[in-house]
Amino acid sequence: MPESPESLRASAARLNAEANRYEDHARKLRSDAGLLLTAATAAELKANEAIPVDRSRQTLTDGSPVPDDRSHVELKDNGQQRGYVVLSEEERARGFVRPVRRSYVHDRCGTVTTMSQSIAETYSRCPTFYSGTYCCGCGRHFPVGEDGEFTWDDGSGEKVGT
Repeated sequence: MPESPESLRASAARLNAEANRYEDHARKLRSDAGLLLTAATAAELKANEAIPVDRSRQTLTDGSPVPDDRSHVELKDNGQQRGYVVLSEEERARGFVRPVRRSYVHDRCGTVTTMSQSIAETYSRCPTFYSGTYCCGCGRHFPVGEDGEFTWDDGSGEKVGT
């Protein structure tokens, strides 16, 4: 004799309850995995702090040598420099001490500026490498660091250059 509709509904309810338990367990496993990845990243960043930064290994963002005549700091019409100094690709590859973050907020005007990957990696390798950075909203450079005017656009509240 076929099962009654009530019996089928009861079986469906049991299966849904079992699926919910598996989903809860999967969420817990994903959360645990995320915590492990966060801890691994933190441990890696901490270990990289022991690797000294060689600030003499510098290029411009395009990989060319830093000009002795400092012509790269001449400003273009938009207020940006003709070229920006970064740590060399080899120096950046030695390991980051902070996450790589490409965007920051100018605390004064609220504009988000996104920088090139090589500048972002330089900040990640040596957070105090720069004394200032550019705001694309204001079209000018302003200080970074503890007393600087920029905060990373990642919700951390961390000041750029610290």
